Amino acid sequence: MNRKFCLMNESATGPMGRGQNGKKKVYEITVIENVLRCEWGMAEKPNRQSSVQTFRNSQLALAAAYEKMNSKCDRGYELVYSV
Repeated sequence: MNRKFCLMNESATGPMGRGQNGKKKVYEITVIENVLRCEWGMAEKPNRQSSVQTFRNSQLALAAAYEKMNSKCDRGYELVYSV
């Protein structure tokens, strides 16, 4: 079971925002079998930070991906595509 979600948000500065004003932030969530990989950073730059988690099975990895996606949407990110 493989899934990929791509979310975007516009950076905002100030007390509640982080980053440069007007720049796009991207957050990609990829599930391949039982591995969850998240990558994030500025859309305008090729280098991004990442994290990898391994779960007991693909259902747990997918559940964690949906939880991460919902958390990002709660913070203003919008789902751009899902495959």
